[in-house]
Amino acid sequence: MVRSLAALTFVLALLPACGPAKEPETPEGGENAAKEAAPAETKPAEETPAAEAKPEGETPAEAKAPERKPAEAKALSESESLAKEIIKGGGRRIGWSASKKLFVVPMEKRADSTGSLDIHFYGEDGQSRDPMRICQPGECEEHLDEKVAEVLPKLAAKLEEGGFVAIRSIGWPDNRDELDVSSLSMKLKWSKGKIEGVKEGEKKPVAFTAVGGRLDISALKALYIVPDSKLLGVFGTPSKPGFVQTFHVVKMP
Repeated sequence: MVRSLAALTFVLALLPACGPAKEPETPEGGENAAKEAAPAETKPAEETPAAEAKPEGETPAEAKAPERKPAEAKALSESESLAKEIIKGGGRRIGWSASKKLFVVPMEKRADSTGSLDIHFYGEDGQSRDPMRICQPGECEEHLDEKVAEVLPKLAAKLEEGGFVAIRSIGWPDNRDELDVSSLSMKLKWSKGKIEGVKEGEKKPVAFTAVGGRLDISALKALYIVPDSKLLGVFGTPSKPGFVQTFHVVKMP
């Protein structure tokens, strides 16, 4: 009997331990708060490319001092440009004043290895007046630039005052006695010291008149057509030695 009571007491003592397990308590704030946030995935920091190393001593472009440009030469006026062309151009361009009825041309003399240079003004009568000396024999070879610098302002002022404009030359080919001149609508002929012209559509030549005397030249070198005028300027090879070329005024029919 005593053994039975002891066994029963033992069994009753074990029953609370074998009961249902206690439900887990939900933390305040609900299920979402109960969940533990997954640890954020840590990404490795992106590598920043290091600035390219510049060679030692090199200066950044923006820090470089701006390059200095050479000072620009002062632009010549039309009269200064024409004056310079007349002096040094050898007759490629000459000047003409409609108001004064004057040509302005270079006249060069040569003797052996030396020479001189003058500027002449020719009227419509074919006569030269008011020559301007550029350089005399011995100076032209050694001091031409200095002499030009001295005379250029004076000549340019005279051209400006007289309203001179440039006339470009029409070169006459060597060993030719005919030349078609489209601006005159003529074929010009050179024969025995005379210039003649044949108009388009005509056969009979008309004679040009040398003003102030005959054309004492052995060959034509260049023609200069005066705008709105019957006058024609002519450079030719002189028959006698002295001048490199001589200028003449011719009147067209």
